[in-house]
Amino acid sequence: MTDVIRVLGLTKTYKLYRSKTEHALEIFVPFGKPRHKDHHALRDISFNVAKGESIGIIGRNGSGKSTLLKILSGVLTPTAGEVRVTGNVASLLELGAGFNPELTGRENIYFNGALIGCSKTQMHERIATIVAFADIGEFIDQPVKIYSSGMFVRLAFAVSVHVDPDILIIDEALAVGDVRFQKKCVDFMRAFKDRGKTILFVSHDIFTVKSFCNRLLLINDGKLEAVGDPDAVANRYYQLMFPKGEEVATRQSSREGSLTLADRKAEGSYWLDIDIKASDIHWGHGGAWIESLRVGGLRALNLFGWNESIEFEVIYQWDSEAVARLCDEHGVIPKLLIGFRFENSQGWVITNFASSMLPERGFQVDLSGKCECLVRCRVSPMRLAAGHYFVSPGIAIGTQDNLFPVKEYTNLVHLYCDTSMGVIGQMQMDYTMEVLDFA
Repeated sequence: MTDVIRVLGLTKTYKLYRSKTEHALEIFVPFGKPRHKDHHALRDISFNVAKGESIGIIGRNGSGKSTLLKILSGVLTPTAGEVRVTGNVASLLELGAGFNPELTGRENIYFNGALIGCSKTQMHERIATIVAFADIGEFIDQPVKIYSSGMFVRLAFAVSVHVDPDILIIDEALAVGDVRFQKKCVDFMRAFKDRGKTILFVSHDIFTVKSFCNRLLLINDGKLEAVGDPDAVANRYYQLMFPKGEEVATRQSSREGSLTLADRKAEGSYWLDIDIKASDIHWGHGGAWIESLRVGGLRALNLFGWNESIEFEVIYQWDSEAVARLCDEHGVIPKLLIGFRFENSQGWVITNFASSMLPERGFQVDLSGKCECLVRCRVSPMRLAAGHYFVSPGIAIGTQDNLFPVKEYTNLVHLYCDTSMGVIGQMQMDYTMEVLDFA
């Protein structure tokens, strides 16, 4: 298969100055000491892209992804290395790039067409399709300086994809549009791909990237960390983004004679130990706290799948005297309540698991005579839609009807559900259905 993009030893270096004065001194005193610091946005990157491939580029913020796309688009020049791109390229990079804010949307369509190399006649033949796809109504004849970010991306995407490019390059711009427009763009990109065209795009939506792309490129600190199979590269991305899970781990409280987390690692299952002390997002009175937390049943690191089970093992500790004072002050009985709140990446609460909500009023820990306990909570099966989830464990005292919150660790655990199951909504519930004949 013919390669349409060849990148060999690509390096991009920027000179960083502490001030404008330092910059001026280096220019006008060329034989003096260097006054800049080199920042290597890209370092010795090499890869090829075949015609018809869809390549996803992932990595942390600031890793060099956007710089790479700008070089491939011809917006930036490399410091070193070789880049060869064969075919007509359409790029959707920074929002509104290539738009004249004083011109109307319709005028900018012709203006962008000219920049890409299309004649006025060619753009005239396509303008009706572009306007219909952008779907911004009467604003098409208004100056783009009054456009919202959503209108910008609608028009920019419509122009980019309707000039019949051989290669389409997109840098996260679709995230600005609403859900309906994002779906419209993805459908168009699939059709574009089916026509044998080439697509490169940057996205932090790993599920979409994996389902759409033939290969993934992982950029880390300006270097090509991994390239190849989407599942393998995505797993490497999770390893970089999240704390490393320990397959076998045993933790013990700092208190003498405390409980120990049991080592019950299942075959093929990962255990993720959470660094409680590294969490800086917690609140509460401090009468009780979490000493140790680990998450088991994971497929790999922070990853779990559809219909799989997850288990939390938590050591809770408390100061009996402090808790007694809180109970007296707030009029609650000295019983410990434990819960886990699940939220999605938009902050919506998906579900909550609480000890007080278990059958027969659940279990309540008697706070007298001891100062810690080990709690195991197994959630089976998960059946969540693909995406990122955050778990916030919490502690309260009292009863479900009359409780007082003591401590919460907000978004302490970050998990990712990886599934190709089509879930309408956020989670799948068990249900039954039957057809009844009318008499």
